[in-house]
Amino acid sequence: MQKRYLLPALTGLIVVLLLLPLQFAAERPMLLLERLFRGGGYLQIAGIAIFASVMEYNMLMPSRSGWWRRFSWSLFSAVFFLQLTLGLFADKLFLMTGELHLPVPALIISGPLYRGELSVMTLIFLSAVLLSGPAWCSQYCYFGAIDSAVAGKKAPSRPAGHRLALKNSFLILAIAVALLLRISGAGQGFALAAGIGTGVTGILIILLISRRRGKMIHCTVWCPVGTLVSYVKHINPFRMRIESTCISCQLCSSVCRYDALSPDDIARLRPGLTCTLCGDCLAACRHNSITYRFPGVKPDTARKMYITVTVIIYSLVLAMARI
Repeated sequence: MQKRYLLPALTGLIVVLLLLPLQFAAERPMLLLERLFRGGGYLQIAGIAIFASVMEYNMLMPSRSGWWRRFSWSLFSAVFFLQLTLGLFADKLFLMTGELHLPVPALIISGPLYRGELSVMTLIFLSAVLLSGPAWCSQYCYFGAIDSAVAGKKAPSRPAGHRLALKNSFLILAIAVALLLRISGAGQGFALAAGIGTGVTGILIILLISRRRGKMIHCTVWCPVGTLVSYVKHINPFRMRIESTCISCQLCSSVCRYDALSPDDIARLRPGLTCTLCGDCLAACRHNSITYRFPGVKPDTARKMYITVTVIIYSLVLAMARI
């Protein structure tokens, strides 16, 4: 077997080994196809593992990585909302616990604060951030894929400016409203209305602002989960740096949908706060000046490690009946 196939094959094998326990770990099957027919989980594991290998193979090449990341992310979002639709109008077996939760990213933070207990999605979120840093905002979030697709045009990144204050304000607001509803004893109707309002506002921001600016304004400014990720991502050791070979040509700036490569960021030789390590900028850089970092390893190895981790986590979350 040629060397370039070894890591993708290993990634597929790891996905198989991690998914197999889900066939037996819970009374209610975690794999969606197992709920549909006996033994379906094994077919799902095989399909997900093959896709993971193909995804890994293509994302290891910088020229293909951006397209494959966006394609797999869009696929993730499509599967998520298809599963949601089937759970609403066909059968509750498509829902992870048999009960529906409002699919608004902000509720990953607000929901547990209001209820006073962690949810399955919150645990998935925390695990993903611990293992892959900010990849939640460039690979796993169902709303983020929509924001990315709408903000598809190229536009130069701009300094954070007042957007940082807005980011922090929206995060504080989401926490404050959730705690206020809990302390006041507000019923689920009020909480549902607040969640729906947050989701509708986010969609309007995507359609009206992200599209016009060519940047993911929902994810980088409005979404409290995105803001939280911007800060807690540093518990993960992966980083991205700009080498001294950079000539400040700004080509990377226009392909960064996260507004993380402004002239100020490039001058500091590191992406801004909203960087999600997506890697789209690598293909745009003609001098290979943007690199992944991980303590004790070379930049190329760090990139391979990061892609492998994100592909494996993506595959696990995609495989589960998670609504």
